[in-house]
Amino acid sequence: MTALPKLRVRLPSDHEPQDVYSVEEARYRFNWGCDPFLVVVEGQYVSSFEELLDLARQDRFKDREFLEVEIHPLLAGG
Repeated sequence: MTALPKLRVRLPSDHEPQDVYSVEEARYRFNWGCDPFLVVVEGQYVSSFEELLDLARQDRFKDREFLEVEIHPLLAGG
């Protein structure tokens, strides 16, 4: 099995990525569907760990060392 790229995570207030996780660590680091945040991987919204796996396994990322991840807060309002 080919190794998956690591995730380089940027938080909303950071200009530079702060943390690096394996894809497997993201299963527990991101509270999928529970926190008021959006997870965006390489410009694509990801709503579950399974979607993250599917994205990371795509051929276009097979030679990449890192995938860029942005965490965006959900804003409530009306």
